[in-house]
Amino acid sequence: MTIKKLSSEIGVAESALYRHFKNRTEILETLLDSIKENVITKYTQASQSKKSSFERIKDMIAFQFDTFSTNPSYAIVILSDGLYQNEADLRNKIYEIMEFAKKTFIGIIEDGKKLDEIRKDIPSDELAFVIMGSVRLMVNQWSLAGFNFDLKKRGKSLTKTISILIKNE
Repeated sequence: MTIKKLSSEIGVAESALYRHFKNRTEILETLLDSIKENVITKYTQASQSKKSSFERIKDMIAFQFDTFSTNPSYAIVILSDGLYQNEADLRNKIYEIMEFAKKTFIGIIEDGKKLDEIRKDIPSDELAFVIMGSVRLMVNQWSLAGFNFDLKKRGKSLTKTISILIKNE
């Protein structure tokens, strides 16, 4: 991703970005730090909620779709694997966000299993991968399609499907 494309996506002049940041990497690091802070805040709230385990998972999924819908440039930054190939610091920031999300999902799934809300026949880490991978694939498809479908609406449908897959019935 070029700075020109990034500045266009976020709606500011390219020169304005360079007045505040040394280079592309510093811009992306700052953006990833902001995303990480938001993820930690929202996911911690969800994990500590008194709602059912599935309602907490649903809240986390909805947060992702809401965030990407409101900030399409985040999809480009988070999902563009090529951006991080030669940037260890950026790769590590993305990895930290993913690991925090995975651990939070696993914790909630484990809570749900203890309460017989979530099926016990599939390992918790694999359920977390199914959830996270499904969300990532949908956001990636939305991004590649030029953001031309209602991500929140499709996200709600996907969340219902995930519910069918993970609920203990």
